[in-house]
Amino acid sequence: MSDQTVARRYARALFSIAREQGVAGEFASGLEEVSRTLAGNRDFRRVLYHQLIPVREKQKLIDTIFPDINPLLKNFLHLVLIKGRERALPEMAAHFRRLVDQAENILPVEVTSAIALREDILAGLKERLAGITRRNVRLSSRVNPELIGGVVIRLGDRILDASVKKKLELLGEHLKRA
Repeated sequence: MSDQTVARRYARALFSIAREQGVAGEFASGLEEVSRTLAGNRDFRRVLYHQLIPVREKQKLIDTIFPDINPLLKNFLHLVLIKGRERALPEMAAHFRRLVDQAENILPVEVTSAIALREDILAGLKERLAGITRRNVRLSSRVNPELIGGVVIRLGDRILDASVKKKLELLGEHLKRA
């Protein structure tokens, strides 16, 4: 069974429990914290993924690194370790977040610009996108100087590219054909 299939099953099961308990958002944040730690700390990842380290030691490590995590979520993480599915944790976190967003009618939007955008511009963009999509918008922003200018907006699976870089690429293609 692939990691994605496993991740979806585990995420759906956890979501069902979390929704019943009214802690879906808290669990999503906790899982994302675990996923960020795995991505950002090579030593933690090596220990957690190592086959010869006993599950009990891995569970103690989780308890030590994440002492404030919800006990129910901690039990879930312990179960994941017992079942040997720790490599699927990042995908579980991503799928769980998608389930929470879907249930709460939230549209994740990522705005990438050449320079950091002011908060008032981001707030206006968020409000405008919420009005257009009729969904709650969770906006995140990134800076990519390679864009030269303009913005790239990713709305779920749609991309609106209004960057200078893209316009220059299109102009270059047009000139090649002429």
